[in-house]
Amino acid sequence: MSGSTFSLAPVAYHLAGIRRRERLGHTEQRRVQDRRLRELVRHAYANVPHYRRAFARARVEGLRDAGDLAGFPVLDRTDLHRAGAGLLAAGYTEAGTRAATTSGSSGVPVTVRSSERDLGYLRATYLQDLVAGGLRPTDRIAYFRVNPFLRHPLERVGVLRNFHIGTDRPLDDQVAAFLAARPTFLIGFPNVIASVVDELRRRGIAYDGVRSVLFSGERLTPAVRAHVLDYFGARHHEVYACVEAFTIARACPRGNLHLRTSDLVVEVEHEDGSVSVEHGLGEILLTRLRGRAMPLIRYRLGDRVHIVPDDCRCTRDATPIVREVLGRSQDRIAGHDGRRYYGDFLTYVVQDFPEVTRMQVLQRRPGAVEVVIVPVTGARDGLAGDVARALRHRSPGLDVIVRTATRITPEANGKIKIIKVLEDRALADDQSAPQKGHVSHVAERNDRPAHHRAPEDHLHR
Repeated sequence: MSGSTFSLAPVAYHLAGIRRRERLGHTEQRRVQDRRLRELVRHAYANVPHYRRAFARARVEGLRDAGDLAGFPVLDRTDLHRAGAGLLAAGYTEAGTRAATTSGSSGVPVTVRSSERDLGYLRATYLQDLVAGGLRPTDRIAYFRVNPFLRHPLERVGVLRNFHIGTDRPLDDQVAAFLAARPTFLIGFPNVIASVVDELRRRGIAYDGVRSVLFSGERLTPAVRAHVLDYFGARHHEVYACVEAFTIARACPRGNLHLRTSDLVVEVEHEDGSVSVEHGLGEILLTRLRGRAMPLIRYRLGDRVHIVPDDCRCTRDATPIVREVLGRSQDRIAGHDGRRYYGDFLTYVVQDFPEVTRMQVLQRRPGAVEVVIVPVTGARDGLAGDVARALRHRSPGLDVIVRTATRITPEANGKIKIIKVLEDRALADDQSAPQKGHVSHVAERNDRPAHHRAPEDHLHR
């Protein structure tokens, strides 16, 4: 095997600890969280110039638990993008750390750096995601993403072999790589995997070797999930994670996404500006408790979530549940009156039509949207009209056009933006964030299955 590899010893060590802590009750995990939080904040204040400037010494010394974080400043994506390596702690350098860069689908790509010690824990977290998804030592893992992972030494003897399918490559190349890999376990962008499935079906190829699919990296809709799983006859597993903060929540056997309390502090910033720990609906703020090389404290990820107390009957997890990931905070469309609000209420309407396999909401001017749908083969002629009527009924203040297509063009990284605001002068001139209280009440009343954002860059290059 050519190329660099990484050691499995730290991964095995951390994996045992992760599994042990996840069996603790929520109260015990909060104690672990509070201890690690105090250590992290004091380390960041003492060793990172950014936090030395941003934090008040009295707050650092007075911090006792996650509830005290509300008095600390928030770290935005733009802050992280601009600071770059300036957020590295003393004793760490760019040359001595590995970089992981987000895909930039939010419009602001950011790079997070990790030491080898940090990465040992990160890789263990990733492996636990796979194990929870039913991974077996003999599985052939195909991962759909832009860049390849580092290899590991056990691949030489056929254990947990990894096969990279570049999502920035043409579809024919992706299909060829898939067939050559003969995978049994898939990880990757839902819409990319669905496009490969479409092409396999078009060629009349039946492939039943996939046992499990871990959807990751972009929003998952029920139609795409069913489309992929029906073809492979496979089961699926879900995690909510990101490049910047590792795994945030992992599904239990009952399918509920339980927070990883002992590894992260999750705050929710509500529309009125108030903040709660592990509870409520709003924008998520993350503090990763692992990652001393580049601490991330109160990082605004850009997602909107709904977190509820643990009401699950599973016996494996005891932490609060991410009931729903409502979409990116950038997924805002503009009305005729100039107000901006989240567009997820539109996508839920389209998802009620089982004949739609994929969709995209485009906005070129305020007050108007164009919805592109990809119907199943043999869909009725009036489908687009029915979707349009349903959307207009739900959003009478918008001009709605619905058209059908055979495919939706992905971004350069292979992802498909479900809500895409195009560069229109009238939209580009308004760069301000929406005012508190101006979010559409329609968009806030969705009792739907979760759409999860999962890791796209879990093993660093």
